[in-house]
Amino acid sequence: MRFQQLYYVLDTQYRILWVGGDWDEFALANAGEAARSNEVLSTSLFTHIVDQPTADAVVRLVDVVRASQAPLRIDYRCDSPTMLRRYQMTIQPMRDDRVLLVHDLRDARTFHQPLTHWKYRKDAHHLKCSFCCSVGTGPGEWTLPENLTGPHPEEVAYTMCPSCSGRVDEAISSLVANRSPKNPVTGGFGP
Repeated sequence: MRFQQLYYVLDTQYRILWVGGDWDEFALANAGEAARSNEVLSTSLFTHIVDQPTADAVVRLVDVVRASQAPLRIDYRCDSPTMLRRYQMTIQPMRDDRVLLVHDLRDARTFHQPLTHWKYRKDAHHLKCSFCCSVGTGPGEWTLPENLTGPHPEEVAYTMCPSCSGRVDEAISSLVANRSPKNPVTGGFGP
């Protein structure tokens, strides 16, 4: 596994002011030609997050870091059809109420069976969690892609599963309770 790190700075309006690390390499490897650094600079972060629950979670995470002036870490997955990839996002306060978001690749491995390529569609029947990559398989039922009994759905609408929503709430509550700049709060998840 090759170490990979992406990072960007947001201003108080959630505009992307600066990007670095392996940003362009990651975008191009994931069919994101329109997400290369020159294309995203000065754009709103919310033009790149397609669902409201995820956008709301990111705002809450960034806002608590700004308010507490303490860093926060939270784990998430960002899979491709061939790779299971675990990342850790660190949100770090900066001067002028800016924040630095750093995404470190922690683990990557090839799926035993590649997943069906999927694409986003706002009104898709199947849901996909933007934090853990689980697929909503029925009312209140979420399954990690590698545990699906059938193929991965070809079209998904992104959202957050209840478990990941709870992890975000927990990370925020812990940061508010601790407010220690030397002790970043870490919100991890299972498998």
